[in-house]
Amino acid sequence: MTKIATISVLFAILMTACVSKKKYNQVENQKTALQKEISNLKSDREECNENYTELEDEVMSYKQKIAQLQGNSENKIELTQNGQVVSENTKANVRKVFAKIPADQRSKAKTLEDSINLAVGYNIKSNLLTQMKDEDRVADEAIEVSVAEPVVRITLTDKVLFKSGSYWVDKKAYNLLARIAEVINSEPNIDIRVEGHSDNIKLSEKSYIVDNWDLSIRRAASVVRTLENKFEVSGDRLIASGRSHYMPVADNSTSEGRAKNRRTTILLLPKIDRYMEIINK
Repeated sequence: MTKIATISVLFAILMTACVSKKKYNQVENQKTALQKEISNLKSDREECNENYTELEDEVMSYKQKIAQLQGNSENKIELTQNGQVVSENTKANVRKVFAKIPADQRSKAKTLEDSINLAVGYNIKSNLLTQMKDEDRVADEAIEVSVAEPVVRITLTDKVLFKSGSYWVDKKAYNLLARIAEVINSEPNIDIRVEGHSDNIKLSEKSYIVDNWDLSIRRAASVVRTLENKFEVSGDRLIASGRSHYMPVADNSTSEGRAKNRRTTILLLPKIDRYMEIINK
């Protein structure tokens, strides 16, 4: 073999070795990248699991605090994370409470969850009524409670909260508001929206209150101030709003209907910002 031929063979061998080494390095780099991606995915999964667990704990804490509004009734209803009843004993309590609810309301329950929500609402209403002195208690229709997880809606007619023609909260309602505030203050992940509503009767031109917008807003703000100043609910958790006469629940052409429309609604809501913070971690 000539010297040139020998050099050519050696060059070919070296080129083959270089290409193999290059491919090897590419495979190694791909392997390293895949291992890193797998590690990142495992880390993300663990973080998601942690966030999910934290979110479950937050929701369960919220439900437990809301359940406190039922008081210590022997028919108290406990809920699990997924909204189902805990035990056969609690199922029996649902049946007992459900039997006490008026037939027209029971007929609205189409599912087990509907029945549970109605029963919990009935228990909350019964407990709130016990917070008022006998001489200050009014007809059952003056307090209504509805539960549609995760929201609790407490509706109070003006007879419960205000003296006639006034927008200042009557002291006779303090025990009731104190009970609501107690639950609010024990659960940081509840926000509270207070809505004032009126009938459609125009106010006297001589009144210091401008109109029904003014009245509904003043009454909502008065409840908010009472919760904040009297019962130490943090102001950054409170929302006051007025709806004037635009959301009636009864016929304004009758005195009975107008009395139902003059009401204040307190909504206990999960703090969405907190839950979104957990989800977006």
